[in-house]
This record gives sequence, C-alpha cells and structure tokens, in this order.
Amino acid sequence: MKKIFSPLLALASVLTCANVTAADIIHNDFSDGTTEGWGKGTAATNPVTVETEADGNKYLKLISHGGDPATEDIDIKVTLHNSTGSWRGNFNAKGATTISARFKNMGTEPLEMHAAFGNTLADLRTRYVVKTGVVIPPDGKWHDASFSLADVQMVPLGGHGKSSATFSAQETLGNVKSVRFTQGTLGEVTGQGHAGDDAPYTGWNSGAAINAELGIDDIKLMN
Repeated sequence: MKKIFSPLLALASVLTCANVTAADIIHNDFSDGTTEGWGKGTAATNPVTVETEADGNKYLKLISHGGDPATEDIDIKVTLHNSTGSWRGNFNAKGATTISARFKNMGTEPLEMHAAFGNTLADLRTRYVVKTGVVIPPDGKWHDASFSLADVQMVPLGGHGKSSATFSAQETLGNVKSVRFTQGTLGEVTGQGHAGDDAPYTGWNSGAAINAELGIDDIKLMN
C-alpha cells in the first residue's frame, strides 16, 4: 500500500505537532554538519554525506547505483539507518506515535519510502515496517512524509537473522534497536539474492536495484 503525501496532509501534520514540546521530540536536522548517526552499510561504496543548500540548510544525501548485484550488492538500493543514541530504546515509554522526515528525490524515478524498526528480543532479531509508504516524486523538491507507528507489520525474515519467533508490534516498539528508511513497493520481487534472500521486498532490506539520488532532512520522532 502507498500514498502520496499532499500539501494539505502536510499542513495537518505540522498543526498536529504544534502542541508537542521539544522534550518529546527526537529531531535530527544535521545543522551541525554531521550525519548524527545516520548511515548506510559499512561496505557501501557511496557513503551518506551532509550537503548544504544555497540558503545554508544542511541535509543528508544518498546515492544509489542500479546494476549487477554480483558486484554492487551493497550499494544498489536506497537505505538509510540509525542505531545510535536516542533512536534506541522504548518508543512506547516515549509516547511515540509517528516518525516524520522530509525527502528530496533528485533522481529520475519515483521512490516509495517506508520506515522500519530493528529489534533484538530473546536473542533473535525481528523487524517491523510501516505498511503505508510515501511516494516521493523525482522533482528535486522537498516533500514531507509521516509514518504512523500504529501502521506496522512484522517483516518475514530471510537472509539476515532468520527466526520463526514472533513478537507483537508493541513489544518491538518497546525495545527498538535501530530505525531505517528504505525504498520499494511491499511485495515486489527484488531479484537481488542478497544473503540468499531472493524474495519479495519486505520493508527491512530495500527494494529492487535503482539509480537514485535522495536527500533527507528533519527526521523526527513525535508523540
């Protein structure tokens, strides 16, 4: 399932956040010139970088090269994650209900973005993904995206950390290990064969290979 985030919905999101105090929000705006813990896999050819716009605004940029998975396996998908600091822990205790961000698609194809969560329970890795994606058009403009923590489903594990264990969404959000933004349409066949996982895109590992250039800014966890 996917949605296109309209200006009206974006305005509603801003108005909703007006009553949230700063103490209740994790906010990464990259104004200090660092990635604030966000990155790609350690083997990625193109690292996440901090760029500066003409007005001085700083943001993260990711570049992804579609190509042969045998030679470009790590770097052919759009994936961004953070497993440090305040992005770890009990999101339920924080009263968290939403993760939001701004995306700028500087490529040539639309990107359907999802938020996903890593977790370690009973020494078994389990992941959840927000089912409703936000489509970012390739227009080089900033678009607001909001992901509801009430809209999560368990990701079937394949490749990394296979497990038959199941936990509720509330259990997962009560023990978050990492947060990830990833592109792809849920259920599409990726054909990547990453770690033996030649299977439909589930929302944790990103979707099919794609040439893309993505900007991201103002990542927030909100109640």
